[in-house]
Amino acid sequence: MLKTKFKLTLLCMSIVGATSVNVAQAADNGLYLGLNAGKAEARKYCENITNCDSADTSIRGEVGYQFNANLGAELGYTSFGTLFNANNNNFNARQNAKAWTASVVLGTDPFAERFGVFGRVGLAKYGVSNSGTVLGVPVVNQNDTKPYYGVGVKFDLDDSWVLRAEYQRYADISRVDGVQDNVQAWHLGGVHRF
Repeated sequence: MLKTKFKLTLLCMSIVGATSVNVAQAADNGLYLGLNAGKAEARKYCENITNCDSADTSIRGEVGYQFNANLGAELGYTSFGTLFNANNNNFNARQNAKAWTASVVLGTDPFAERFGVFGRVGLAKYGVSNSGTVLGVPVVNQNDTKPYYGVGVKFDLDDSWVLRAEYQRYADISRVDGVQDNVQAWHLGGVHRF
């Protein structure tokens, strides 16, 4: 995880160094694209299970439209990576998870010149690809649609580039045996406005 954090820090520093920091007032509307990386975790997935891991690197991409200074909408795709990987007497199973998302983004207007806070609420259509067995029974793939939300901060580099850090929480994603847990994800990334 330290290597991932180091790489993300270097990426952000490179973007800052390569971008002019003469920030004008951000455009009130328009199309934008974003790319983020971070960590996803389902805390309860590995409770009382030995030889189990429930966290992985997460990648997220989105396309959005800013309607005005305080309201936007996004469509996105999130890969949670491997959220469940256990190998013991009862569990010999693995789960990879992903979600297609649609959300409303609120409070995006910057304060203190370049900084801003924002929140989001939306729906996530998740899919989990399961492999292996639980108590000798083969596990099956699952899909469902659940709510999710997020809060974050942003830094406007200029009219075109924005750095964002965000926490997101996805409700009730199913483990390989049907036990549900909220998946939380921390992402750091950039947005390019058109």
